[in-house]
Amino acid sequence: MDVRKENRRSGTGPLVKQLYPEFACSSLGQAIDQAKRSVLEADRTIMLQADACSRNRDQVRTKYRCWIDERGAFNERILG
Repeated sequence: MDVRKENRRSGTGPLVKQLYPEFACSSLGQAIDQAKRSVLEADRTIMLQADACSRNRDQVRTKYRCWIDERGAFNERILG
């Protein structure tokens, strides 16, 4: 799981991403649960985003993404 913070406070500046720790999970379901938990437990004002990914050697594929939007609402999307 990859957790990122997007700083969108200044509408004119570039998007700044801070990297947060990655968590190794034994299954995609566990990674999705960890992503949801990380986003829901974080301060909503930082608009945290978390991805659940699968890895196969040097390939990483994002399978799930959740985030807090500008209104403070929780969003999630299953990715192919």
